[in-house]
Amino acid sequence: SGINAEYGGLSKVVWESKIVGNTLEFHHMQPDGTDGYPGNLDITVKVNIRTKSSGGRIKGTFLSFDMTATCDQKTPINLTLHPYFNMDGHDAGSVLDNQLTIFDYAGYLPMDPDTIIPTGEILPCKGTPFNLDISRIGDYIHDVPGGYDHTFALCAKDGFVVPAAEISSKDNKYRIRILTDQPGIHVYSGNFLDGAKGKDGAVYEKNSGIALEAQNFPNAVNTPGFPNCILNIGEEYKRNITFSFLTQ
Repeated sequence: SGINAEYGGLSKVVWESKIVGNTLEFHHMQPDGTDGYPGNLDITVKVNIRTKSSGGRIKGTFLSFDMTATCDQKTPINLTLHPYFNMDGHDAGSVLDNQLTIFDYAGYLPMDPDTIIPTGEILPCKGTPFNLDISRIGDYIHDVPGGYDHTFALCAKDGFVVPAAEISSKDNKYRIRILTDQPGIHVYSGNFLDGAKGKDGAVYEKNSGIALEAQNFPNAVNTPGFPNCILNIGEEYKRNITFSFLTQ
């Protein structure tokens, strides 16, 4: 994306897949030099669905993605998922009436408006449009030039899968909670959706959905103080993103 490497080509390749027991496994070998990255990157994503019950009743469903990778050269890595959510329905139009909560976060990463790269700061959210402690998405989005497209720094300790964010429908009947061991979660409010056609003839205009991407901080490779994003030879990259589906 211009001078940036916002998105690699992993969303544009056909992954190998197989079912192992109750697990769906995806595998891809990214050749050395792809998108400018060094090393042959061997990636596996394992997908599981499980339920939690109480008194014989299902209380929640969990969709879990375990992402692992190794590489034969030292390389930066930052894997995530980029689904869009609209808890009022994919054809409900604007997502701005959805409620969004970010859990236990230290602040947000301001972006350089020219490069769309974080400045290296982590700024407090209280008293700003980035205070997402249980907010209607549309409450403050118009105070953010261009809309939300920012990473929030989570306070969770490395290696622990904890709640990072939750989005709910306008009536709070349907909720999805995102759990992760990633250090950040990127909030993108569909600012560049421009009429893409979806299922059942739905048209997705600006702000028709919001993406909540659990990930490392953008540009961590060039920013002292940001979490490490370098995968060394002999090491294994290992991260988890889980979606919990809840109803009332």
